[in-house]
Amino acid sequence: MNPRRGNYEIMIDVDLIQLERISKRFGGVTALEEVSFGIRRGEVHALVGENGAGKSTLMKVLAGVHAPDDGTIRLGGKPVRFANPRDAGRHGVRIVFQELNLFPSRSVAANVFANREWVGRCGWVRRRTMDNATRDVLRNMGSAIEPGTLVGSLTIGEQQLVEIARSLVHQSRIIILDEPNSALNEAESQRLFEIVRQLRDRGLTIIYVSHRLEEVLAIADRISILRDGRLQGTLEAARTSIPEVIEAMIGRRLEQAFPARTPSQSAVPPAATAMLQVRNVRHGDSLGPISFDVRGGEILGFAGLEDGGVNGLFRVLFGLQAMHGGELIYRGQQQTPGSARQAIARGWGLIPESRRDQGLLMDWSIARNTTLLVLDKLCGRLGFIDRRAVRATTDHFLRRLNVITDGQEKKVVDLSGGNQQKVLLAKWLATRPALLMLNDPTRGVDVGAKWEIYQLCRQLAAEGLAILFTSSEADEILGLSDRVLVLRKGKLVREFQRGEANKAELIHAMSGGEIEAPRAAEPSGDP
Repeated sequence: MNPRRGNYEIMIDVDLIQLERISKRFGGVTALEEVSFGIRRGEVHALVGENGAGKSTLMKVLAGVHAPDDGTIRLGGKPVRFANPRDAGRHGVRIVFQELNLFPSRSVAANVFANREWVGRCGWVRRRTMDNATRDVLRNMGSAIEPGTLVGSLTIGEQQLVEIARSLVHQSRIIILDEPNSALNEAESQRLFEIVRQLRDRGLTIIYVSHRLEEVLAIADRISILRDGRLQGTLEAARTSIPEVIEAMIGRRLEQAFPARTPSQSAVPPAATAMLQVRNVRHGDSLGPISFDVRGGEILGFAGLEDGGVNGLFRVLFGLQAMHGGELIYRGQQQTPGSARQAIARGWGLIPESRRDQGLLMDWSIARNTTLLVLDKLCGRLGFIDRRAVRATTDHFLRRLNVITDGQEKKVVDLSGGNQQKVLLAKWLATRPALLMLNDPTRGVDVGAKWEIYQLCRQLAAEGLAILFTSSEADEILGLSDRVLVLRKGKLVREFQRGEANKAELIHAMSGGEIEAPRAAEPSGDP
């Protein structure tokens, strides 16, 4: 029973969905093995587990994307078998995927009613009626988005609302949210949580899939945990803790959220020589002037809201956007603004914010992705690619990053999110960078893989790399960084030394208050 819900408890005890011994196999791989649990009417039911634990497969079975090989799904006590997602939708079940399924060049209303347009007697599309219905649903969610707005002009957070509005317009009673806020900032995430609670209180059932355990415990009524395709149990959120959930997920306890520093990984002395000096860098009117230094062996964190300018700064530094003013001094030498190719040549790497859209060729193999940027170094005397060298290089990084796969030739699209992210890291580590920019490297990654990525960051810093790091999670920025620079509306507004700020202070600096003169603008080492 959930004390937060008052008289509404009477409805909550009824299992709307019953999963009975659900199994699913892909070739010789068992993705789900006899998974059984119930989901109550009008609750937020979280599903957690490591990448590859079977969460996405189970949700796709429930949403009609996959048919189970064995087992039964009961909806309202009656057995159902969905032929496809449209069939599931007719039963009131809809899934909102992590990778949003929207048409950026079409309007909000057109996306909400895509493939389900309302048509009048004469066959004309009822555009005005669809616009009004879209507006009503969005207003009920507390959003002022207009139905005629092009989806491509919306923020990721607003696009997420459009996906949810699509489910509500078609009267879904069960909404599956798959990593709904993996790309959202703190403010957008809080708005999403408010909407989820509102939907729950209106009697909808929300199945919430997430790797962020802190938010899971805050928003869920109950939590079901998968490991290696098997159910580990269902827990009352109010009666459990993050360490307990992690132990059930990975089979062991993580005593700390972030790896402890070893003596060799201690913070870089402030007087150390700067590897990179950024001076008064600008991009149009939206970014800058920004100045800071970063030293070899330092993890320099960057924090900001979506319009803060962190993404733009990384793109400018890496040559993906033009630098309209300022200078870059790298290892004592002034650099001319150039292209991404020049950035790679000087020993810089960039892990982009979206591995699918910007980082990996999803239909290519692990080996081809891992060695893509270093093929010129893996050629024999006659200029042909040395396949043995490709295999050896790939194998080295697969072992170093603990990529779970049954072969180098496997397509990355068939890997779990955490293993995809490790392949992306391998691709850039193969270039042997001296400076590495990490843009939200643990987005959509489970707690075990996150820990491994944190350890890798510490190891790389200990080896002398300079790391520029940003994340959509404030805890990550504070927990991993030696210093944190805060950007707001394209300006550098604060610098925090390690341990100087807590999460609330960091978010306040990101979102409000008077702009303060940044100490980071002052040189902190010799060129």
